Amino acid sequence: MIMLALIGMALCQARAQGPPADGIRLTTADRLEEPGWWPTKGDPPRSQYSGNAACAGCHRRIAPLQALTPMYHASVRAAQSDILARHRSLRFQQGAFSTSLTTSSEGATFSVKDGVNATSLPAVWAFGFKNGQTYVLEKGGAYFESRLSFFTKTQSLDITPGHSTEVPRDLESAVGRKMDIDRAAGCFRCHTTAAVASKVFESEKATPGVTCEACHGPGAGHVASMTAHNPEQGATEIMDPAGLSPADSVDFCGACHTTWADVVEAASKPGPENIRFEPYGLEQSRCWGTNGDARITCVACHDPHQPLVHEPSAYDSKCLACHGLRSVSKKPAAAKSMCKVATSNCVTCHMPKYDLPQTHAVFTDHEIRVVREGALDPRKSTR
Repeated sequence: MIMLALIGMALCQARAQGPPADGIRLTTADRLEEPGWWPTKGDPPRSQYSGNAACAGCHRRIAPLQALTPMYHASVRAAQSDILARHRSLRFQQGAFSTSLTTSSEGATFSVKDGVNATSLPAVWAFGFKNGQTYVLEKGGAYFESRLSFFTKTQSLDITPGHSTEVPRDLESAVGRKMDIDRAAGCFRCHTTAAVASKVFESEKATPGVTCEACHGPGAGHVASMTAHNPEQGATEIMDPAGLSPADSVDFCGACHTTWADVVEAASKPGPENIRFEPYGLEQSRCWGTNGDARITCVACHDPHQPLVHEPSAYDSKCLACHGLRSVSKKPAAAKSMCKVATSNCVTCHMPKYDLPQTHAVFTDHEIRVVREGALDPRKSTR
């Protein structure tokens, strides 16, 4: 939901071009028009969803782990936000505008004063978990994206990425950005499960967070078949992303994390804001090729059912599987023919991290490459 502001030219012009020279890549919007399940698709009726508890009944190992992931916590009703429970009175001042986000037993309230007039809106949803939270406000049946977000790094409110950093013109602009139904539905599709069913947006019926059925599709038919001891039929009634081609697999994750085709379709300029779009960066990598490589898809390195691994060395085996190590019997030193610097912590050099100021967060650049001297900071140089 949170969109980064354009903060300058940065990445090489190749990033505005693209990977495939011998095939057509579909945008997420195009994917949603095709038959079958795809993340954020809102065609199936609500009756086809079984709920997370039904999945957990059989998948007893995976379900508790998935509940620990940031995806599972991608949204929560504001009244249940742990962040707001810990910070019951948050304040922000800019010019004449004084903003407060207060939480009580009755819920969370977003208020703005300009010294003369004041307005207050209830915060009904909180989107985000790891780096911070942006709040969905409600007034007269309309949703607003809060102009201010809570940032984990600073433990305070600051301007939501994508919003103007200038002093607001009036109370309405100080509150946030009004969202039409399509924009609101788009945010809910990626931050909740089943907010859209039978192509109807019903946020009040959404399941908070990205749960099993957000990726695997509605599971009621699958549950019924498995309960009836018909595993063959059950296997056809649930989506298993493991069977996707490399390009499709990355686009599958990119339905929310933004694909190469989505960036190109939006005519985005090369710049640091694109660093946070992992599928886009990955498909810009030389080792990705034209049709992708199963060894470097999103799920090849990250298990979506488990919390993200932050230790750089944990990814060495993935890198060395292609760059030097052909079997477990060979020593890591064999990779020196590919890298003259080191054979460990590969991602620290070839997938550098960048601090994007307005987000108060650090992002890993997923364009796997040799980072040349003088091009370490995408805000200061091009490559």
